[in-house]
Amino acid sequence: MTATGRWRSAGVPDDGSLPRLRALDLAALGVHAPVPAPAVERDADHRIEAAVGGDAPVVVVAAPRLGGATLALARAARLLLGDHHVVRPDPAALGGSAPLSGPADPALVDALRDRPTDGLVIWLDGIGPALLAALLAARPPEGARVLATVDDALLHPDVTPVDPGPGVVLVRLGAELSRAEADRAGTRTLGGAVDLEPARELLLGRGGAASRLSRPSRRAVAPARAAVLRAAVDWARLGVPHALPTPLLARLALAYARAMPDDPPAVDDLTRAVEELVTATSGGRGLRGVARPLRRLRLPDGVHHVPDPLLTVAADRLGRDGWEPPERLREVVGDLLGTAADREDRRTVGVLAAVRGFDDLAAALLRPPPAPDGPRALEPAGYYRLGVASLQAGRAAEARRWFAAVLTATPDDGSHRELRARAAFWLGLDRDADPADRRRHLELVVRDGPPRDASDAGLLLAGLERDAGRFDAQRGCLRAAVTAAAAAGDAGREAEATLDLAHLDRHSGRVDAARTGYDRVLALVGPDEPAGLAAGRGLTELDATSEDDDGRFVPAPLPEQRGGPVVPPLPRTGDEDDAGAPVDRPTVPPRRS
Repeated sequence: MTATGRWRSAGVPDDGSLPRLRALDLAALGVHAPVPAPAVERDADHRIEAAVGGDAPVVVVAAPRLGGATLALARAARLLLGDHHVVRPDPAALGGSAPLSGPADPALVDALRDRPTDGLVIWLDGIGPALLAALLAARPPEGARVLATVDDALLHPDVTPVDPGPGVVLVRLGAELSRAEADRAGTRTLGGAVDLEPARELLLGRGGAASRLSRPSRRAVAPARAAVLRAAVDWARLGVPHALPTPLLARLALAYARAMPDDPPAVDDLTRAVEELVTATSGGRGLRGVARPLRRLRLPDGVHHVPDPLLTVAADRLGRDGWEPPERLREVVGDLLGTAADREDRRTVGVLAAVRGFDDLAAALLRPPPAPDGPRALEPAGYYRLGVASLQAGRAAEARRWFAAVLTATPDDGSHRELRARAAFWLGLDRDADPADRRRHLELVVRDGPPRDASDAGLLLAGLERDAGRFDAQRGCLRAAVTAAAAAGDAGREAEATLDLAHLDRHSGRVDAARTGYDRVLALVGPDEPAGLAAGRGLTELDATSEDDDGRFVPAPLPEQRGGPVVPPLPRTGDEDDAGAPVDRPTVPPRRS
């Protein structure tokens, strides 16, 4: 799609000629209404102006969505290149390794064929990962320049691993205002004036905004529209390099609908919702900013559906109040990107899933390090979350590799103490691992982990030392477990560790220490709990031994170790502190399908 029709309505000539940049307002170049006046002055504005006014044929400005990239680039372009003609193809209609010399958008083909002699600007607002990778190495036709904006998340090294080539200038804007920018901005914020509520209403299936999209006699239900838009938005946010035709969109929407709390809409409702969203426009009746919820493009590889950019922004900002992609999306993407030739695309989609917080999807698409096609630049906290997601999905071997990657990617200098301890804890639970590796991981947890984990690790470590015949080391581990459980305020756990220590003391001839331990267990949990009953039996046996063995203690065989501590529930994957480390372990809610 090209914006020629919209340009005509904005007052530019309707004779088919390309408009000049000075004839377009900021909204026509993609700046969301209301256009800020005056704009927030960014520290990088002078670098953007230098790039636009220079000789570089390609200028790319990256910023988080609604971070000011389009506004900054548009202002510089109208100021410095106002006499240039401009063509604005839809970025979703361009693709492949040569998006400029062999574009799919017919408007751009015509513009390149009949290029004005006084210069041509190709304006691309909100490009995707495939087009970004191509532009970083692009060579536009003689006399043409490309000005583009991109979501900063796509510059992740695992998504766009190439550096800008010769003739390409990349300028990045920060996600937050610097102190100097904030001083200049006053009370203004980035994107704060843009009204996202209509987009949220559509995505959440509320009837208010959705009811204005079409006549009541043929209106699809609001949940059906929400399911369709969620499927299309996630497809766009993940940068899936395949077309999204109506049948596939409807099937995916059915999976999203089934995950909604209300009764899912029927398939007919979903198909009708696709058509109504494609043909709907705001018409000035309350859908402020959401000009067309869903666009339909006819590309060489099939019909494609692209959501309004504000919908993707709203979806990102919903955060935990949003949704988890259903398993069906994972299956579809996995099938589409299942060959060896699709390895890079699969990693790109998987890393973007991790960036967007879709840990289940990311863990299913990404191969854990040290696989050659595994992600290389995720944060250690991201490795941990993917390990938890793999563990929840029953892929224990993959989970262990993610947890091991956490330890490999972090130094043992205290800077990631809690995160390392969490990862080491799950590795220490692997009973099939090498005992030396288990011991090393459990020792790390005892040293650096939170008290509850340290207590569990101490009990497991005591079992390893017992199996190796190192009973003095076993005693030290049990004492550490008792101390950690007391620090955690967990009387039941402290009683279990104290009971094990008392058993060891009794069978090692330390009668007084054993008696003290059994008394402590009874004081902690009372005589009616299982640990209290065992402590009572231990005291009885001690008394019987002192009466019958004429003062000589004969050590009995060590009892078989109990099954070890109860493994606590998995940590909730989204709860991390400001440093990116998971906080103390809460209960995980059931996975949403």
